[in-house]
Amino acid sequence: MYQLPVSGLPLIEEDEATGEIATLFAEGKRALDASFVPNMMKAVAISIPALTMCVDIFRTFYQNLTLPQTLVAMISYCIPMAKNCTYCAVNGELHCRSIGIDEETLEKLARDVDSINPLRVRAIIQFALKCALDPQGLVADDYDQVRDQGVSDEELVEIIVIVAVANLADTLADALKIEVDAPVLEALGK
Repeated sequence: MYQLPVSGLPLIEEDEATGEIATLFAEGKRALDASFVPNMMKAVAISIPALTMCVDIFRTFYQNLTLPQTLVAMISYCIPMAKNCTYCAVNGELHCRSIGIDEETLEKLARDVDSINPLRVRAIIQFALKCALDPQGLVADDYDQVRDQGVSDEELVEIIVIVAVANLADTLADALKIEVDAPVLEALGK
């Protein structure tokens, strides 16, 4: 069993997992469509209730999304970039690249959101970032700017939930002091 250097918390490796933890690891891999158990799941596995919650959240999240996968990926990438969560940003980058989001768009998501096109996507990303970074600062005009781009109330709520899940992942990764998974770094050539 490996211990995380900063937090001192153990990571339960996939080959060490038995019983309920092994079952949850398998369910988590299916939910994330991953070939390996991510370090985030390994870190929370010392608490079966916490692991169960995480697997349930991610499974439900991916099963119930109605917004385009590219938009979800862009939101899920720009939030950890803005919040300096290396673990989630690197995973978000890989997800974006794996579904064909180009280098120029990735750069804009990371450093120049105001230049993203089309305008509808820009408005959604700007709203998502404000939700993530300053939810108390949201005012009626923020919602109206997104609605002016044809975003329905149902989509608006889904965007807010995507932001909440991204914030959850950032908090887990940063508070647990999780290292980026080797297969993710390898896939990105880092």
